[in-house]
Amino acid sequence: MRKIVLFALFLAVSVSRSFAADALLEYQVKAVCVLNAVRFVSWPTGAFESHDSPLVIGILGDNPFGSTLQDVVKGETVQKRHIVVRRVRLEEATGVHVLLISRSEQERLGGILGTLASASVLTISEIDHFTQMGGMLGLGLARGRIRFEANTEAARRAQLKFSSQFLLLARSTK
Repeated sequence: MRKIVLFALFLAVSVSRSFAADALLEYQVKAVCVLNAVRFVSWPTGAFESHDSPLVIGILGDNPFGSTLQDVVKGETVQKRHIVVRRVRLEEATGVHVLLISRSEQERLGGILGTLASASVLTISEIDHFTQMGGMLGLGLARGRIRFEANTEAARRAQLKFSSQFLLLARSTK
């Protein structure tokens, strides 16, 4: 199963620019990338209220995915947990497991990351240089392909761990 997921992640990361030009398709591919990336992250036991609590993906700011991310994760599980996607305000961000930070939040990024400093929340964004600014997973286009940048130090501080298989596909910034 992990090999299939790894292969799917590889295919999603290798999408060409001609596909990415279509915003709808671009965000469908990015939604699959987010789902597959989340499958390669381990959270500390205390990050969940109970053994059957869902994995919550929060979206902060504008939602470029529309309903696409919700559609992609429907019926999927991560570490035997159902996935819930919802819009959040900054005050609610520490209560999610994954926070997708929209480009619309770029001016507030320092404050957002500061708010999450002691929380086990995986931060993901398309903001340029996101991982260099302290975010954990940058998602963007490079040479016509969707790429991940991983900040392993930021993840470690949040008690999160990226799978070594995932790190083979991501560019590490720390």
